[in-house]
Amino acid sequence: MALPLKRFKGSSEEVKALSSWLELMVWRKPAMDIDGGVGQAKKLRARPASSHPRTLVCHDMKGGYLDDRFVSGTNNKDAYRFYHWSGVDTFVYFSHHLVTIPPLGWINAAHLHGVTVLGTFITEWEAGSAVCKKLLASEETVALAVRQLVCIANHHGFEGWLINIENEVPIEKIPLMLKFVEDLTKAMRKRETDKETENAGEDKVKEDNDNCHRVIWYDSVTENGELKWQNALNSQNYAFFDACDGIFLNYTWTEDHLDHSRKAAGGRHRDVFVGLDIFGRNFYAGGKYDTWKALEVVRKHDLSAAIFAPGWTHETQPDFMEAERRLWGSLAPFLTHRGIQDLPFTTSFCQGSGEYFFCKGKMEREGPWHNLSLQHLQPLWSQEGEEEGSGCLSLVTQEAYNGGGCLGITTHSSTTFRLMVCDLEWTRPLRVTVAYKWSSQPTALTFLCHLSPSSSSLKQKILEFICEKDKEDKTDGDACVGEEVIECPLEVSHVENGWNIRFTACEVPGHRMTLMTLRLGGAAELRLGHLDMMLEAEAV
Repeated sequence: MALPLKRFKGSSEEVKALSSWLELMVWRKPAMDIDGGVGQAKKLRARPASSHPRTLVCHDMKGGYLDDRFVSGTNNKDAYRFYHWSGVDTFVYFSHHLVTIPPLGWINAAHLHGVTVLGTFITEWEAGSAVCKKLLASEETVALAVRQLVCIANHHGFEGWLINIENEVPIEKIPLMLKFVEDLTKAMRKRETDKETENAGEDKVKEDNDNCHRVIWYDSVTENGELKWQNALNSQNYAFFDACDGIFLNYTWTEDHLDHSRKAAGGRHRDVFVGLDIFGRNFYAGGKYDTWKALEVVRKHDLSAAIFAPGWTHETQPDFMEAERRLWGSLAPFLTHRGIQDLPFTTSFCQGSGEYFFCKGKMEREGPWHNLSLQHLQPLWSQEGEEEGSGCLSLVTQEAYNGGGCLGITTHSSTTFRLMVCDLEWTRPLRVTVAYKWSSQPTALTFLCHLSPSSSSLKQKILEFICEKDKEDKTDGDACVGEEVIECPLEVSHVENGWNIRFTACEVPGHRMTLMTLRLGGAAELRLGHLDMMLEAEAV
């Protein structure tokens, strides 16, 4: 694993927005990527298609481009980070510059979890009107803007754009504005299809593109060119919705607005993203820790949601981790959690920052750091039963197996934690490796893989990878009626820098793994440092 590079605010290695029409027009792909290749974005990992309403997160913090703009990270370990990726489908990086290019760290962290990333194209007030005059001068200027935005997305490795026109547009120019939206949408879809065809079959490409939102229109300008927020999908903004992949509704909606939007969208109702402002400005139920009340209403109408400014927990609350637990724990029941569907699967649970940097349990560097490109796959941080006090998850940064942190697990009695959702299938022996250590007396410890059959003739199964067996353990297991439990004792490999390393291999044809859980047999404190799953032939 690469060490986080030491970067300071004077570094030139940073991602910047484009603030003017001229900057957009003269933008060219650099002859060499930043720092000789450091700036290459990770590939978007595959996720299973969803038939549920979607969730979009729109990140807006203090104008954007703070510590996150540095390609190689910073020494500010307390810079904002996001780690609730399993319940999110699309991430938007927002600022008030004309062209907001998402920083590399955000792209990499999102892509690692299978989340698509959008930049923002925004015009506002008098300056915005001047930009629109140039954009909508002719079909040629529209085509040039589309080409530039596609090239920028290609170069930086993200999937599309949120379009936000916050100024009036002359009514005679509305046809050209619609052409801009429609042509950009088609170009972004084609760009993704061209890329994915190189590595996937046509059916897979079609499924992926049908379930991704490449261009989303913000509810602002109407079909008459007026700057008049509708807070709903209706006849005033439907043409823009029809020209792209979805609409992001303004925040001052009512339930009547949602009902009207649901009817207006017809079969595309899940392409309607209802705005939820965490800060609660003129917003249903006041936002903040009551945002879940608005999300509950949105889901009642079977609509998607756009969660705006989740960094409220970092900007305004004294304890960021506790605020995150409280906010996202309240939203979790209304989110559809999805995980990756490709192997190898590996994580040490690092959130992309830390006080130290570890490699295989050994501290390699002392000193604070922050780099979202080094974030690992994140667990399900919101757990059922936390309020009852049976157990909780936490981030431990004083020690780790890899990166800057590991997963702390505290239980007061026998407890099962939902660790990861996934959609994994394999036909060869699967090698599973776990690294852990105790901060208390050991108890029974079992890692469980929940398998769904690919055929109705097969039973559901649970693979039990037994790390520690305790004669006092009186748990009844996690199997339900009709599920078959297969015990797979983990072989002791060795102890590495204080971490117990255990592994085994198994093969279960005809099944897909959909959920990973962890069961502790009693009161204990555990550090889970690493989880790795790969095909036996690939293991080194």
